[in-house]
Amino acid sequence: MLELKSLCKKFQSGTGNGRMALKDVSLSLQPNDFVTVIGSNGAGKSTLLNVIAGVFPVDSGQVTIDGEDVTHLPEHRRALVLGRVFQDPMQGTAGSMSIEENMAMAFKRGMRRGLSKGVSAKDKDYFREKLASLGLGLEDRLQEPVKLLSGGQRQALALLMATLSQPKLLLLDEHTAALDPRTAQEIQELTNDIVRRGSLSVLMVTHNLRLALAVGTRTIMMHEGEIALDVSDPERSEMTVSDLLERFHDARGERLSDDRILLEA
Repeated sequence: MLELKSLCKKFQSGTGNGRMALKDVSLSLQPNDFVTVIGSNGAGKSTLLNVIAGVFPVDSGQVTIDGEDVTHLPEHRRALVLGRVFQDPMQGTAGSMSIEENMAMAFKRGMRRGLSKGVSAKDKDYFREKLASLGLGLEDRLQEPVKLLSGGQRQALALLMATLSQPKLLLLDEHTAALDPRTAQEIQELTNDIVRRGSLSVLMVTHNLRLALAVGTRTIMMHEGEIALDVSDPERSEMTVSDLLERFHDARGERLSDDRILLEA
């Protein structure tokens, strides 16, 4: 479903400040895999998602999605088969546009644009049905500007928009990190429900080690641009955070620095 082969990415190449963000990263995802990605600051987590999405070109290696080599395709072409939700609730939606208009943009992504009416009555009924599934009452607020929504409501809408066209792969870049704990839990539960109902394949970046082990079917830990650990269920389901950190120490011969990932452990 997703195949990454020997990906390398260096920033500020050719300067004295060059940094290898990805070092020969290879990874395979099967359909319906839900993989959580953890690691310290600067480990390469977000760079990995940006490379898959086409935001950053790779220096070498190959990205294949659903059997198609997309390594050299631009971001907008990959967006036809990828859904993505960002950490900032403001980033995945257009605040000055209505809920209906945001939904219409997501729904028509990748479709041929004709001269027909922008949002048909049938489309509106579909949007209301999908919004009702969120349980937030947004189905009765189609004409309201998105900027009037709370952060949690806006992130729920962004999640729904990212999955509206049944993407081949859903990329979640710390999509609950900017929310208060209660709202973050609600959005994560909503994420799990949408993923399950849509049988989606997922890569989810998080700093929360407990969440990384509790959600999905597989966890990879990145460190200094490399995949340091890759654990799957059923082994993963019995691991504690301490077990995970000990496995990292055994594999790398070092301890993680005292940064955000440990504060949230």
